Amino acid sequence: MERTLLIAGKELPDGESFASGAVASGRKTIITRNHTDESASAPNGTTAVTWNRPSALSARSVVLKALNECGHLDECVIIFDEKFFIEKYGSADGTAENVRVIEELISSYQYMTMEAITRALKKNKMDFSTSAETDKRKFRIVFLHKTSPSLSECVVSKLTAKPSTPFISTASQAFKTYAQNIAAANIENEDMDFLLVNCDPSNELYTNDNALSSWLFSYIAAVDALKRPLTVKQRLTWTKAGTKSPGAFGFFG
Repeated sequence: MERTLLIAGKELPDGESFASGAVASGRKTIITRNHTDESASAPNGTTAVTWNRPSALSARSVVLKALNECGHLDECVIIFDEKFFIEKYGSADGTAENVRVIEELISSYQYMTMEAITRALKKNKMDFSTSAETDKRKFRIVFLHKTSPSLSECVVSKLTAKPSTPFISTASQAFKTYAQNIAAANIENEDMDFLLVNCDPSNELYTNDNALSSWLFSYIAAVDALKRPLTVKQRLTWTKAGTKSPGAFGFFG
């Protein structure tokens, strides 16, 4: 059966490469589009939905539109691409920019996550109660964290890479902390699963979103094929992008 997927966090047109990898994996793909750029067209095989990041209601609308389009959701990939945000937000400083970063890069991810969990699980339960299927559909959220070195790391380690700004670095850490803890809060929920993925600048997949996407969905297939499910520790540990197989030496905290 074709899997259904919502991608949020790297909007069109910047998320086109990642979405193309999802489509190639055989998924019916919905991807967010920035509310200020509604002219951005969706690549073949995908559907675009507009997301106004600071709005909790917009996050709900995105998820409901995805459910209406697909009928149900199997997966949601939520992306925080720190390098991309450094370029997009520039050297943002001052109170107004701080508020903008909090709304667009911290609160927005929490809104989207909670709406995806609430709406997708509710739909799956409704479908199960009215169908003849014996196995309830499971919903998976993937948190994909593409990191960049912080300003303090560059200063202390004398790195030559362009550092993340204080605001963006803080948002990045908030994303990581939230992902780990929302996964932990739902670890006993048999109706859903989580996958935490980290990709840093030293990773060969870091600059190629299409290859990163292809790896991710191949990895998910390998996880689903396991005879024994991942342990709680493995499910709450960040997996290095490019890891060959689940349970191998690709996990780190």
